[in-house]
Amino acid sequence: MKRLVSSLALLVITGCASPTVFLTTERLPEKDKQELVKALSESGFTVKTTSGVRVPEEFPSVVVATNPANENLEFFDKLEQVIRKKDYPPVTYQKFYQQKHYYKGRNVGLYIRGDAEELVLPPVLRGSEETCNGQRMILEFKDKTEMSLDIEDEEITSYTGSYQSVLPDTVYANFEDMKEPVTFKFSQVEVKTYAGMKTADKLVVTKSENAVLPVGCEFMIINY
Repeated sequence: MKRLVSSLALLVITGCASPTVFLTTERLPEKDKQELVKALSESGFTVKTTSGVRVPEEFPSVVVATNPANENLEFFDKLEQVIRKKDYPPVTYQKFYQQKHYYKGRNVGLYIRGDAEELVLPPVLRGSEETCNGQRMILEFKDKTEMSLDIEDEEITSYTGSYQSVLPDTVYANFEDMKEPVTFKFSQVEVKTYAGMKTADKLVVTKSENAVLPVGCEFMIINY
């Protein structure tokens, strides 16, 4: 989490000179998220969506984070109008002096936590050697934020990291020893087994700049 927040802080500190709304969502369906982005853009806001960043647990459902010197009341009133039209809960403002969730200049952070059911991921999946560059791999989700990847060779190489699930079927992962985040797509498929047709949980890498996890690499667990 600390690494993700630090990445977000760096992003906003080096952001554009014009005011930008950095949107972070959780448990919000992708359709609703895109509709909000469209509404904000049509109202004249510059919007950038974050990935791999969680809404802090202590935040209420809708938060606008600003730096203490940002008192552009007209901007905030216009922003609230868009949010109210989407029937989200009332906006709460959080001001930060530095580091976590600090937004430079007139940039702001908009955090929205939805109430949709979370994507339920299987605890363990095995990688396909055929699609994962011949590697034998195990992907494990340890709780709602932590994950690990083990590569089985003469010795086991382990990568630990954190993840965020985005409804309806996307998972963003950040591994500590990988330079770039990885995006997975989740699905349930029917597979033929010795016990007949069974449902399997499947994760496929859809975006990656890391050789360890190439695009198209598949992980699966069969539910017997």
